[in-house]
Amino acid sequence: MISSFFYLIFDFATVFALVYYDTTPKWFVRFTHQGFIVFLYVALSSIYLYIDMINRNQRRYTKPELSLIITSYVFAFASVVFAPIEYYIEDDGIYSYGLMVNCVYAVLIIYSGLTVFQTLRHLNDKEHRKQQICVLMTMVLWIGFGGIQIIEPKILISSVGLSAIILLMFLSLENPSEYLDSETRAFNYYALKTVLQEYMSRGKNYAIVSMELDEASIIENYASNNVISEILVEIKGFVEKSFKTPCYRMNRMTLAFIMDNKKINKLDSCLEILADRFSRTWELHDRSVRLNAHANVLLCPEDFPFDGQILELLDFAEDSETYGRSIGFIRRIDDKARERRVRSRQIIHIVSDAIKNNDIEMFYQPIYCLAEKRYTNVEALVRLKDESTIGYISPEEFIPLAEKKGMIMPLSNLIFNKVFSFMSVNSLRKKHMNHVEVNLSGLQSVDANLPKLMKSLLMKYNISPDCVNLEITESIAVTSGYMLKKNMEELRKFGCSFAMDDFGTGYSNLSRIAKADFELIKIDKSLLWPCFKENGTEGTKNAKILLENMISMLLKMGRKIVVEGIETKEQFEYLESLGITYAQGFYFSKPLCEDDFLKFIEEKNCKPVVE
Repeated sequence: MISSFFYLIFDFATVFALVYYDTTPKWFVRFTHQGFIVFLYVALSSIYLYIDMINRNQRRYTKPELSLIITSYVFAFASVVFAPIEYYIEDDGIYSYGLMVNCVYAVLIIYSGLTVFQTLRHLNDKEHRKQQICVLMTMVLWIGFGGIQIIEPKILISSVGLSAIILLMFLSLENPSEYLDSETRAFNYYALKTVLQEYMSRGKNYAIVSMELDEASIIENYASNNVISEILVEIKGFVEKSFKTPCYRMNRMTLAFIMDNKKINKLDSCLEILADRFSRTWELHDRSVRLNAHANVLLCPEDFPFDGQILELLDFAEDSETYGRSIGFIRRIDDKARERRVRSRQIIHIVSDAIKNNDIEMFYQPIYCLAEKRYTNVEALVRLKDESTIGYISPEEFIPLAEKKGMIMPLSNLIFNKVFSFMSVNSLRKKHMNHVEVNLSGLQSVDANLPKLMKSLLMKYNISPDCVNLEITESIAVTSGYMLKKNMEELRKFGCSFAMDDFGTGYSNLSRIAKADFELIKIDKSLLWPCFKENGTEGTKNAKILLENMISMLLKMGRKIVVEGIETKEQFEYLESLGITYAQGFYFSKPLCEDDFLKFIEEKNCKPVVE
């Protein structure tokens, strides 16, 4: 914009010099034209370099590229200094011509052509598609103005054209609102990415600190819907005031800030201040709120090379599962985190291939009914392995990744088809199997198409809906809202039943359990095992008090109870004395492949039921 300003000044000066050509010193006439042309060169080359910078994601120029740019400048300025310029007089005015003027036209054509070429070359870059379209429209406008100026030199339109395209570029490419998060007024993810590209191009040390609210959905469940944004505004204010650095909103629950090479020596003290602040409460609408959060720290290039994947690693590290919940507030992203990221990529690829090739295995773990003294239920468990790379993969690892990458729906559909086909082909109802329990993922449980899908699959395989018990984890049951309730009501009318899985690991309170419409409650092994850890200790006694009262409460509420993770006879006899409904665990059977499960049931449940 500065070069364009001086370009306009010299443009007006050339008009003055030519209008008063007879009385103006010839050196001044030449000087005004030289200044006009110099700043036109600078403006055109700056536009080209700016567009090229956007297209190359701020990657630094190589030595050959820099040499070419410098050479073009040398030739352009040499033409200004040494090339002749002549003037001719007509009835309607005085005009300039000669080698210097021809060089202007050549530079105009070359830089305009290069700008269009570079933009078209990177047009497939979806991230900058909007910017590139704006650039093309702007260049069409500029070429139009330039063409008119060349064809009709009497019309002084080039200055208007240059001013117009710079204004359009500023409004479309440098609009401040495009870099701000509307809710918090922090800079947004795109702004962070742009700044990081600049940092990487410098090659200097810097640190990125991302702060994520853990269990934000739980916070929203007990407060207003916009409480997360309000909390982030408070955090943003603290960071910007304390560390004198801007904040960037990476996603719904995460803010980040950068410590550049001038401040990085104060990183440790900044992290101590940050940890201390998060250990205390935050004031929000006259209420004190204690936040469960963590901060990821990435040092560059010490912890990570300049390969443009920094934000991808930060996004990966934001998951609490990456480290576990007991790691503490400050979490350094190191080699282990990068290894986990590589493993996650491999798993995502394996899941994708498994869906395409129908290559998942279903295992079945029998569930023992204490009243009937036989196995009446079974839980279907998906298994995934890749012999050539990482082997067996736990569902606790690949299911969350499938959800994040948008693969959970096709994966769940594949699971349901396999389970229902197995139920139908082997007539499990005739083998005393009253219910087959299948897990619902968080996304699938709130999918509006779930009832329709379930009905069509049950009809396809000719299975009675009352044979299917859909398991939903406690954390999903608590955090999901209206759509889960609606799906449950519709499927229950159809005949399906529901179980709350992993009870005791989530966030339920007694009032929620009383309102929850689950026929079956599955108590997690994490509540059972402490009861037998060290017999006679105070911890064991307290664990038993908790478990016994929980089972008593649920039975009085009319719920059926399954306890998972039973591994010894002692555990089973203890739970039997408490009156549980069902028992599940390795004491009875590990999860079995289809053939082994059928053999197990034939052996244990001798005579099939005749319907």
